[in-house]
Amino acid sequence: MMSELPLILKIGVGFAYLGGIAFFAIGIWLSWQRGRLHPLLLVSISALSFSWIEAPYDWAVYAQFPPELPRMPSWWPLNMTWGGLPSAVPPGYIAYFILPTVIAAYLGRRLSGSLSWRLPGTLLLVGFVLGTLWAFVFNAGFGARLGVFYYGYVIEGLAFWPGTKHQYPWYDSIAMGVQVMAFTYLLGRTDFQGRTIVEVWADSKTQSRLRASLLSIAVFIAIGHAVYLSVFAPHLATKLMGLVTVGPSEQLFPGVPNQPL
Repeated sequence: MMSELPLILKIGVGFAYLGGIAFFAIGIWLSWQRGRLHPLLLVSISALSFSWIEAPYDWAVYAQFPPELPRMPSWWPLNMTWGGLPSAVPPGYIAYFILPTVIAAYLGRRLSGSLSWRLPGTLLLVGFVLGTLWAFVFNAGFGARLGVFYYGYVIEGLAFWPGTKHQYPWYDSIAMGVQVMAFTYLLGRTDFQGRTIVEVWADSKTQSRLRASLLSIAVFIAIGHAVYLSVFAPHLATKLMGLVTVGPSEQLFPGVPNQPL
């Protein structure tokens, strides 16, 4: 089926699967080298865990994908994406969120050291700025401009290129920036042993390495969900309040009805 996809969709699907698998595999290898779970693996697990929220998120922001893309089965939780959630989304969440997180954590630590800035604030600032820029480039550029996905409706006055099928709600970039900011803080703030603040807490609760690892995974998943649900909530609220109303009259994808208001 991949051979039948247009080149731009092949690139998107390839980025999702290859990027997701690569980060997960590197996280496993680093964990094996370290003798305990590596922060990269923990944030990757967290990103994968809340990928189910993408479907209701798509519904709230009227995101639509090309009909050629393979979809998740009907049993996928809250499969509310118009036409079904693309099957590349779960691994794609790892690639999408972890790539800017790794870069932001590296830059944040370098800036903190060279400019003598406090590390926590620097990580949060760099994570938010880089995450927001990344989301704009990927979602507005690669997505809405090149046709990997479109936003059927946006809030009036809060979008680029409103009224066209290439319109992009800039508030989506802010939401993604907040998520990358949280991940950057978790990945970049470590102690002299390379432990995140979550791992330090988990180690204080139990002497068992296995239990500490399970606690760390659970907390990373909980934090990932809490942050992503918090940035999803405004989208859901504006959708339910009927504020997302600006969009093109043409079909976003030929032969496929647009998601109705």
